[in-house]
Amino acid sequence: MCIGGNADYFVEVETEQQLVSLLKFINENNIKFFVIGGGSNLLFGDEGFKGIVIKLSLSSNSEFARIGNKEEIDAWNDNETESLDNNTVRICCGAAVSLAYLAIKTAEHGLSGLEYLSAIPGTVGGAVFGNAGVKNCSMSDIVDKIEVIDYSGNKRVLTKNNINFEYRKSDLQGNIITKIFFILKNADKNDILKTISQERKRRINSQPIGTKNAGCVFKNPESDSAGRLIDSLNLKNYSVGGIKISDVHANFFVNEDNGCAQDMLKLIDFVKDEVYKKYSIKLETEIKIIK
Repeated sequence: MCIGGNADYFVEVETEQQLVSLLKFINENNIKFFVIGGGSNLLFGDEGFKGIVIKLSLSSNSEFARIGNKEEIDAWNDNETESLDNNTVRICCGAAVSLAYLAIKTAEHGLSGLEYLSAIPGTVGGAVFGNAGVKNCSMSDIVDKIEVIDYSGNKRVLTKNNINFEYRKSDLQGNIITKIFFILKNADKNDILKTISQERKRRINSQPIGTKNAGCVFKNPESDSAGRLIDSLNLKNYSVGGIKISDVHANFFVNEDNGCAQDMLKLIDFVKDEVYKKYSIKLETEIKIIK
């Protein structure tokens, strides 16, 4: 959204060893820190972040930017007691990889499972952490296992059964996802690419693409849509300071005129209050507010 203050320090790490060393330094010096993926659904305050912001690097040298190490996949298949059918394939990738890029790469190899998630911005690790998804499809549907480093610097492997996935969230707090294994299906390459194209067109037609926004501001309440609720109150184009509710999709707030984080927070609170007064529904933010 191009708002929010500076972090004291911003650190990109390329290897697990660098990450473990950084966490050791942080713990020894009791420094506040926050880990980001692509940063696509975060809101930092105007005062900035008093500590270290950590990002897994996407550089060519980064361990976290690799896709499909065959030896690792073969080893995982050999250790897995439940065999896969001939139509199913395991893949793995580093957590820093773009979700959209992974969707295209797997589609080009005739692997289905990520096509409906292809237009979601951000990294694969961030998408798994927040169980990103669209209607009737979420990251948890295709995750097989993940590798993490916890905040104490310990490496662990978690299978899907070890993780509690819920609507747009997981219980992975306190862990940094470094690698993800997915189970995908063999399918026709052209059909998958067609679905990706259709999904992107749908987003272009229904969302304020090209504007400064952080995606959907609120989670959808059960059996309803946050965008529909806000729209029903005729709040499209309503603004606080430089932040405006999109006239394309009411659950998107756009930084249109040098808005600040405080404007965004005021608009979030205003919309929450209006929806509750009308429908007695408490909206929950989907974007993460960092203080």
